Amino acid sequence: MEDFPYELIDVSLSNNKSLKETISMLKKACCEKTINEPLYKIIGELVTKLEEKRITNEKFFEYISSIHFQVSALLIDDKLSNILDRLDDGYYLATQGIYGDIETIRKEALEELIHFKNYK
Repeated sequence: MEDFPYELIDVSLSNNKSLKETISMLKKACCEKTINEPLYKIIGELVTKLEEKRITNEKFFEYISSIHFQVSALLIDDKLSNILDRLDDGYYLATQGIYGDIETIRKEALEELIHFKNYK
């Protein structure tokens, strides 16, 4: 009984808490590493594929947009969410001809996300 995750009791009593607080408690109970590490591995693989030109810029940024949506919905990693949000917005602005260009945002994405290759 000593391995019981008492954080789950907090979660079960959280009906008066905000969704953000409840998710935060649940993440603590379920170990963030369980969620973060596979996510980081996926991003690392995407970076490798983009570097090796095994996926197009368009496909890469589609994945980034999808991951950003999921990360922000689950409130997983604020820093990562901010990076993905900026890259997603930058890619949109570049493809619409509003601001910047695709090659610059591609380079920025590689620079920002290169360290995720370490999670393979």
